[in-house]
Amino acid sequence: MNIYEYQRLVGKIEDIPELKQEFIVLYDTKSHREMVQFCLIFGQHLIDLTGFEPCREIKEAFEAMQRWLDGKTNYHEARNLSLEISRIAKLEKDLVKVKFLRTMAQIAASPHTKYHGLWATDFAVTLINKMFPDDREEVIKERKAQINLLKNL
Repeated sequence: MNIYEYQRLVGKIEDIPELKQEFIVLYDTKSHREMVQFCLIFGQHLIDLTGFEPCREIKEAFEAMQRWLDGKTNYHEARNLSLEISRIAKLEKDLVKVKFLRTMAQIAASPHTKYHGLWATDFAVTLINKMFPDDREEVIKERKAQINLLKNL
């Protein structure tokens, strides 16, 4: 699988290719650890953006990610919570919330591999596509936010 083209599993993305590429160039300079740090901040950004209350599994995943960063656990704890979040998404009826949960599952899996942090940003664009249909400006705003969050680590 080409890690930079995760479209097949994400579905159609109305994206801004230049900004996605800018994120990828920056992503390539970051370590796995830095991407997990980014994911914690990015997850909170998406909670604030959507106004969704994080479920217990998301809260526990953020705690597990922090424990991984602190060297207190391996990646399995966060990855298992990621799978639980994905199961919740399968039961959800609200399409915006489904996209939110799928994005959070990728964020939670970031201790497993660095790539999950990259994929989470694509999932987040599909979230923006559902929240703001056909609104290119909102996609631009989200991609720029992702770039700024990663730059400011």
